Amino acid sequence: MTGTGVGTVDAAPLEGRLREHHRRCLPALGRLRLLAKDGWEADVDVHAATGEVMVELGAAGAILLDALSGSVRRDALEHFLGCRVNRLKVVAEHAAATAETGNLPMLRRLLYQFHALAEAMWKVQLGLQTHKSRPMIEIGSAFRAPVRGRPHTAARSLTRSNAG
Repeated sequence: MTGTGVGTVDAAPLEGRLREHHRRCLPALGRLRLLAKDGWEADVDVHAATGEVMVELGAAGAILLDALSGSVRRDALEHFLGCRVNRLKVVAEHAAATAETGNLPMLRRLLYQFHALAEAMWKVQLGLQTHKSRPMIEIGSAFRAPVRGRPHTAARSLTRSNAG
């Protein structure tokens, strides 16, 4: 992994370690999903299951940040991941408190939200693990090449405004 020429990490072992942490949290995510779907028939400790997911996400985040030590991207990534972890932690705490009160409709909503946020976090962590494998992303239509035979949209609108 690289960050503007500073620090390099072999992507294969890093990816394997991140995927291992992801694999470890899947049973807990599955139990939470089962509780959200089946209700109280699924005997699930919400606090323990959300805690397992948070521990694995934290471990994977630490591995990713360690891999970026010395990189200019590390501080920005640490802040970004920290904000996402805080959001996930708030939803986990609300879900655990709601489970204690027995409000199943609210618990379902919170568990689906927790699941979505956790999966998004894994996608971010697994997506950031290699610098070279990311495709170039076009930003807006202003950076696209003109279609053959037709002027670029911005150029066409500029031409029209000058002609009028």
